[in-house]
Amino acid sequence: MKKVLVIGGGFAGLSAASFLAANNYQVELIESSPKLGGRAYSFSDSKTQTEIDNGQHILMGCYNHTIDFLKLIGAEENLISQRNLNVNFVEKKNQIHPLSADRFFYPFNLLISILKYSALKFSERILILKFFLKLFFQHKSDLLDLSVSDWLDKQMQNENTKKAFWNILVAGALNCSAEKASAQMFADILKEIFFRGNFSSTIILPKYGLSETYCEPAMKFINKHSGLIHLSETVQELIIENDRITKVVTNKRNITDFDFVITAIPLFALQKIKSSSLQLQIPELEYSTILTIHLWLKENNLGKAFYGLIDSPVHWVFNKQSHLTLVISDADYLNGKSKEEILDLAASELEKFLLIPKDLITHHKILKEKRAAFIPSNRINSERPSTITNIKNLFLAGDWIDTGLPSTIESAVKSGKIACVAIEGH
Repeated sequence: MKKVLVIGGGFAGLSAASFLAANNYQVELIESSPKLGGRAYSFSDSKTQTEIDNGQHILMGCYNHTIDFLKLIGAEENLISQRNLNVNFVEKKNQIHPLSADRFFYPFNLLISILKYSALKFSERILILKFFLKLFFQHKSDLLDLSVSDWLDKQMQNENTKKAFWNILVAGALNCSAEKASAQMFADILKEIFFRGNFSSTIILPKYGLSETYCEPAMKFINKHSGLIHLSETVQELIIENDRITKVVTNKRNITDFDFVITAIPLFALQKIKSSSLQLQIPELEYSTILTIHLWLKENNLGKAFYGLIDSPVHWVFNKQSHLTLVISDADYLNGKSKEEILDLAASELEKFLLIPKDLITHHKILKEKRAAFIPSNRINSERPSTITNIKNLFLAGDWIDTGLPSTIESAVKSGKIACVAIEGH
């Protein structure tokens, strides 16, 4: 039985280890943290004893690789899935504008949902429909070197369609602004969401904290298939001889009993590992900060699971019943702000949009992930490396390798699967 050493216990590493274990490989996974999950995990808030995520993550029906992974480890029941796309967008003073595809069959349900989207004038809804019609015939070469903002301008999308539709979609899908993101990447994402059937456009939320949703099931699955998981162990060096890794040095031991190695860690973590002869195409990634603000209230009368805020620095509000989770993507401009200033901003937007006064807030937790996602610019997309390296038994995984996707859970899981397929080809 071939043995694979997987370095990293986030979505990329856990998916790679699970897929390999299911295909009769012996797997040993090493994670430097005392917990699994990488940049997507949950923990207990010490004051309220509430299980909260380090950052709110959503899935979509088009996340085929992620859904396959969760089915494999028996975690599909840990998800809340929509039957049809249904998002409540909110303007100030709690003006709700549903984007609902509940009626009619695909694709007419999506068409009707846009035609009925009341945050826009009817003429503006037609602008969006024309955009999607052109997208169906859009060639990638026509978008070369264009940002999403450039593309929207070329397609005559006005400021209101950007504020009430496009900007929220870009922030959610790409975790950055329309000015920075690649138009080619955005076009590919839009086609996956809207042109691949009804389920692809639906939103899927974790039913529990992220650790319970996928980390624990993945750990049980790997252990059940005779895999090993080591926490709080850091890889320090890769010893390479004759174009093969022969030894992996950690802070606890030297490992020599393996056939293949997958590094499933962020680029900045990989660059800290000593190695000789390893030649990688290293892109100069620019990162985008994501802010997550958890708020506990004296009372919670919100009726929906989540809301998108129109023309607000707060992009999403998720209703967890026990508390609210607010998300600000592309939040680099807030990195210099104090937690008190960020709380004031969040509380102010909550009152403006959902009419929840600040004095209802009893407790808060602010989490700032400065390297939450890389910015999918045109330059970066052309520089991302493949899973295959110049070292014969070393393969790369992680959302930053060339998956054709932005920095998302789906990209991380897909990268793990790509590395597994490459190993199976050896």
